[in-house]
Amino acid sequence: MADSLSQCVDSLQSSLQCLEKTVSKLNNESKTSNYLTKSLLQSRRVFELVPEYDVQRAKLDLIEEIEPLVNNLSGKVSKNLSRLERERDNLQQTLELNVLRLKNRFSGEDLFDEDAGSDVVFMTSSTAEELDQLKELKAQKSQLLERIRALEKNT
Repeated sequence: MADSLSQCVDSLQSSLQCLEKTVSKLNNESKTSNYLTKSLLQSRRVFELVPEYDVQRAKLDLIEEIEPLVNNLSGKVSKNLSRLERERDNLQQTLELNVLRLKNRFSGEDLFDEDAGSDVVFMTSSTAEELDQLKELKAQKSQLLERIRALEKNT
């Protein structure tokens, strides 16, 4: 029994020595890993002075590269904006004309013109001159209708 106990003590001592060697190896091997972790994973701020000439040249290069693009896009935006403004003006004038026509129709002024409801105006590509001419013609039409009514009342 003493033999078996001494064998157990010897095997425990050898296991302990093996563990100590393993721990020391792990410590030695992890030192480089700790150094790498500290050096590689930490960020450092490094500032480098650049000559003013290089900074100005980079700014000029950037301006030369971007300015034509900005001018091109600005031109496109201006064209589209003016087109949309013309379209909005045309639609506004169309709305005004149609509102006047509806008011005239409901007030009974267009009784002599049976197809007055059929000439609702849709202008999407009319010019301002055409719209002015149309307004003048509408005003002449309403004056002529008033004259006809006045003549009919007199007769």
